[in-house]
Amino acid sequence: MRNIVVCKEGNGDFTSIQDAIDSVRVLTLEPVSIYIKAGKYEEIVVIPDNKPDIHLIGEDVEKTIISHHLYAEMVDSKQKKLGTFRTPVVSIHADNIQLENITIENTAGYGKEIGQALALYVSGDRGVYQHVRLLGNQDTLYSSRGRQYFSNCYIEGHVDFIFGSGTVVFQHCEIHSLRDGYITASSAPKESTFGFIFFDCKLTGTAIDHSVYLGRPWRPFAQTTFIRTWMGSHIKREGWDNWSDKENEKTSRYYEGESYGPGSADEHRVNWATNLSDSDIEDITIEKIFESSDNWVPKETRKRLDQPRQALDDQE
Repeated sequence: MRNIVVCKEGNGDFTSIQDAIDSVRVLTLEPVSIYIKAGKYEEIVVIPDNKPDIHLIGEDVEKTIISHHLYAEMVDSKQKKLGTFRTPVVSIHADNIQLENITIENTAGYGKEIGQALALYVSGDRGVYQHVRLLGNQDTLYSSRGRQYFSNCYIEGHVDFIFGSGTVVFQHCEIHSLRDGYITASSAPKESTFGFIFFDCKLTGTAIDHSVYLGRPWRPFAQTTFIRTWMGSHIKREGWDNWSDKENEKTSRYYEGESYGPGSADEHRVNWATNLSDSDIEDITIEKIFESSDNWVPKETRKRLDQPRQALDDQE
C-alpha cells in the first residue's frame, strides 16, 4: 500500500489534497492511503473514475477541513450560471473510496441568490465514510448512483440536503436541520428496492418546531426509510411531502420503524407512508440493502478503517 501525507505547513509529501490525488497512477495496482494533517484546505477536490481504492484519512474531524464556496447562481467566465452540479467541494467518481475524520464544507450560505451549493457529490460505488462532517445548506450531499455507507457522520443543511438516486445507508449519524425545509429528496429509480436508509440515527435541528419534512420525492419512486431514529420536535407531524403532486403519493416509498422522540411517527403522519412492523424491520439488513453480485458488505471495511485511525492515535 502506498502512503501519502498532505500538510498545509509543508511537512508532508504535498500541501494540497488534489495534488496528492493527481500523483496517484491511473488504475493503480495497490490501494493508496492519503493522510491529511489538520488545517483548512481551501480547494476543490475531485477523485476521477479511473482512480479507485483511495482512502483519505484526516488527522482530526474537527480540524481537517476541505472548504470552498461555489453555488448554483454563481456565473462562470462565460456569464453562464454554474447550476447545481458544478458546485461540489468534493466530487468522488471512483469506486472503493473511503473517507475518515474529515469535514467538508460549502460556505456559500443560503438564499435565493445562492441556490444549491453542494459539499459532497458521489457517483462511485462501494464508498465508505466514517466520522465525516458535511456542512452546507441546500443540497449538501448528492449521491447520484452507486452504494455508499455513512457511519458516525454529521450532516447538516435545510432543503433537500440529502438527495439523489444512490443506495445509501446512514448508521449512527446525526442529521441536523438548520431551518425549515426537507431532509431528503430521493430520486431512487423504480427498479431499486432501496434508496436512503437511516439506522439508529438522530435528527436534530435549530429549526422551529414542526417545520421540517423527513423527505419529498425528487422522482416518483423515491425510497427513504428511518429505523430506530430519534426525531426532534422540528420534524413535521405529517412527516412527508408529495412535492405538490398527488400522483407521487401513489408511487413514493416512505417507511418508518420504531421512531422515537418528540418528532416521531404518530397519528398525524400521511396515510401514504408506511409504519414498519417488527418483522419488516428485521428483514431490512445491510447485506440485503447492498445486495449485488460482488457480495460487498461494508462492515468488513469498517474493521480495517479502525487500524489507520489507531496508528494516528498512537503517534499523539
